[in-house]
Amino acid sequence: MNGAQHLLQAEVLFALQRRDHAAPPLDPTEIRILLARLDGAASVREADPWLVCESGGMQYNTGTRGLFRDLRRHLDQAWAQYAGTDPFAGDLWQVALLGLHVNASRRWPATNGVIDLRVIEPAWLREIVKDWARTCRPWLQRLRETIRACQAASAALAGTVPGSLGAGDFTRVLDAITGQRRADGALYSAAHRNLMIYQFCQVIEHGRGSGLMEEVPGPFRPAPRHRVRDDPNEGETGKALPPMVIAQLDARLDLLGPAGRTGAIPAASMQLMHQAIYQILRDTGRRPGEVATLHPGCIEIIDGQHNLIYDNHKAGRMRRRLPVTSATAGIITAWQQHRGTLRLPPDQDRWLFPSPLLRANQARGHITPSAVARAFKSWVTRAGGIDSELAGPDGAPLPFDPALIAPYALRHSYAQRHADAGVPVDVLKELMDHASVTTTMGYYQISLKRKQQAIRAVGALATDATGNPAPFTSPAAYERASVSVPFGNCTEPSNVNAGGGSCPIRFQCAGCGFYRPDPSYLPALETHIAGLRTNRETALAIGAAAYVTANLTAEIDAFTNVADQMRQRLDALPPAEREEIEHASKLLRRARAARQLPVIPRQSA
Repeated sequence: MNGAQHLLQAEVLFALQRRDHAAPPLDPTEIRILLARLDGAASVREADPWLVCESGGMQYNTGTRGLFRDLRRHLDQAWAQYAGTDPFAGDLWQVALLGLHVNASRRWPATNGVIDLRVIEPAWLREIVKDWARTCRPWLQRLRETIRACQAASAALAGTVPGSLGAGDFTRVLDAITGQRRADGALYSAAHRNLMIYQFCQVIEHGRGSGLMEEVPGPFRPAPRHRVRDDPNEGETGKALPPMVIAQLDARLDLLGPAGRTGAIPAASMQLMHQAIYQILRDTGRRPGEVATLHPGCIEIIDGQHNLIYDNHKAGRMRRRLPVTSATAGIITAWQQHRGTLRLPPDQDRWLFPSPLLRANQARGHITPSAVARAFKSWVTRAGGIDSELAGPDGAPLPFDPALIAPYALRHSYAQRHADAGVPVDVLKELMDHASVTTTMGYYQISLKRKQQAIRAVGALATDATGNPAPFTSPAAYERASVSVPFGNCTEPSNVNAGGGSCPIRFQCAGCGFYRPDPSYLPALETHIAGLRTNRETALAIGAAAYVTANLTAEIDAFTNVADQMRQRLDALPPAEREEIEHASKLLRRARAARQLPVIPRQSA
């Protein structure tokens, strides 16, 4: 064996050993094919990629190409280390030599491309970015976002010297990042711009902590966190799927199944898995990653109430509990029973939805959110046209944009469904497991114009306590002369002045001449009537005085009469007008729910 053959043999053995430490496992067939194509080459690093990777059939070329690229990367990294070359030196970095992973959802080494730091013009900022990347070793995607943010900052700092920078210059940088746009001219999303701001601040703090910013004055540093907020859009209620669209998806649930290879799990079982995942996303509003990582036994029953136990990975809050219906619990239990019939490796026992691709780079063993998203996309294509709530010129429904049908949209739908039902914002905050009520408030945003239109539609159907029509003449009259109380509007002057907190008869509204309910209060009325009936049964069971049960019965009859009169008026309306009233009622319930925030007593000093 000559020297060239010894070098080739040593390179192959070394690179295969390094490659064997990573997933997926090596395929012996691909190794044999690669070795046959390397026959006669002096070195793997010097071999012609085209001759090695493109000289066979398409199927063999694909596998050989990936293996050859991996071996070359390991050898290049080893050679750079042996030669003492710092891959983070200079202004042009070869991605394959950096040893960085792509991102948090694709945990495999990045191999392609070049990082060009010359776009960051201030030399002092460029050196900080280099040191930060060398020290923190971020995801490649995060590194590119950081460089984009620093590029915007360098444009804002053009013509300045480090010693002259101050707080105003830092604000100018934040404004420049806030205005970053895509290639098509559209602004990046608020979340992406916030991430770029965060990354730039991280770089500056790293520079301060590592002593690389001695020339830059102290005021040039992050102040209280600056955030980009989405501008409210009058005609936009978020990314929620309309109920009509969800109903059409439910009707075509049998078409939902895996989008690619099913691997070790039968195709029929994979179809049941994806259908169960969709229904859980729809019913619970959890994030796709939270559903994908559910564990067997994630349903518990306490006092007859079913709870879903899940992990909020985004906020790092584990074993959260969400009340779910018995129907949703039944969906999970049915899949869990079917899952018990599958033959799975022991390391997948801890996942409710195991990964079917045992040899793929999914070392955690559960199905991934990206696989769920691919199944959704394929499902929408197979399902054909989905009608929207909007009508075209000919009266036929316009098609719904299929690009909007994604797993995460079901979380928005869950939140919007509760907001439209008038669930108080503090309650929805807990259901969504939001850290801040500000996030939850986004689902309650209603423009003044839409609210006035809703008041105009619903206010015309207001009645008095006896069910006789008592319409408000205008939205201004509705807002000015009344106050929202639990079961309708109140026009009693002292209670209006007190914001609804000074009712002289303790909210026995159905017996008050100032009571003005409208159709938007029907759900609250029905809930109140059910509660009064429960209280009456309790009073009878404990032997309460006759006047107590008589008062409860009178309230039940009065509120029932109000609700019945309102339903009769709604039933007499044409279908289109009735639908308009129902939509307006949802808007007003959402607006009222947004005001129902908990009041925290002020603590004395």
